[in-house]
Amino acid sequence: MCLRRESLPFAPTMDIDFGVKVAVRWFLGWIAAAFLLVIFPLVVPCMVGFRKIRSAFTSSKTIRGNVVIVTGSSSGIGSFIALEYARYGARLVLVARRENKLREVAEACLEAGAMDAAVCPADLTKECDCRRIVEFTVSRFGRVNVLVNNAGMAESGLFEDYETTGSFRQTMDVDFLGAVLTTKHALEHLARAKGQLVVVASVAAYCPYPRQAPYNAAKAALVQFFDTLRTEPIGRLIDITIVMPGFVASEMTAHAEGHIPWWWPMIPSGDAAKAVVDASISRKRHAIVPSWYSSWLPYRAFAPELMEWLPRATLVGKPPSIMVNRALNAILGEELTSKLFRAIAALNF
Repeated sequence: MCLRRESLPFAPTMDIDFGVKVAVRWFLGWIAAAFLLVIFPLVVPCMVGFRKIRSAFTSSKTIRGNVVIVTGSSSGIGSFIALEYARYGARLVLVARRENKLREVAEACLEAGAMDAAVCPADLTKECDCRRIVEFTVSRFGRVNVLVNNAGMAESGLFEDYETTGSFRQTMDVDFLGAVLTTKHALEHLARAKGQLVVVASVAAYCPYPRQAPYNAAKAALVQFFDTLRTEPIGRLIDITIVMPGFVASEMTAHAEGHIPWWWPMIPSGDAAKAVVDASISRKRHAIVPSWYSSWLPYRAFAPELMEWLPRATLVGKPPSIMVNRALNAILGEELTSKLFRAIAALNF
């Protein structure tokens, strides 16, 4: 059956007024874009100066005696973040699923100078546990000054090869929803203490690295969620610091064989943790660790194709584009082209 356009209830009425409104909105959109480009050279120096002035006032804040919750602190970067805060004399609440590992980290934190180190075993995929973490902290210390959303997990594999959805649902639950739910229950206490949210995301939030689509998506969601919180009323009451490390040598990446190139520079967990705590103390909005990862940002904005072609050719072992594939097939043949890119990928692992 063929429906006439006039019979559709949602079809817009293309009258003169509608056309004028479209034209006006289009015109105003381009005027706004031109205005933003013109003032850009003026805004950037002003904002750099503002950040330096703000940093001079906020970096003097002490964290000694502050109550700091660190999720995912039983191993890897999380355990080192806890140790860094311990050296500043913080009161710590260590959160993860493995209680025995947490107790080992707690002892190390007390030896490093923590005023106290409490253990709260929890599963961040359960909202009741996210609520219990905050309730435990408030009942023991009376407040929450800093919440470090660090817990995370990752699985390596091409999305098309997943047979079930369970594993990547769990990645989203732990890496994204766990942080969101814990933040939700801590928000009131953080606002009362004029506290801080520290979010450990990843450069994967803006760099489409293959074989970890659910992890990348979760980290991108984290960045967007907490950036959005800044625009809401709560953003005036608490500081939000988002740290995006590159590949960190940790328990998680130790099991990523065939996923990370052998030659790729790995950040020691201790160095990454120090960068997280330093960013927290100086109240930075964003921190990319190490800073050379930020060189990818212009490509993300102006040459996104390269961020697809290079990983596809060097890490997945496939031709970077259909055009290249056709050209090489015509010159080398399909079998030799396929072997060529598989060999290129094999050199990296």
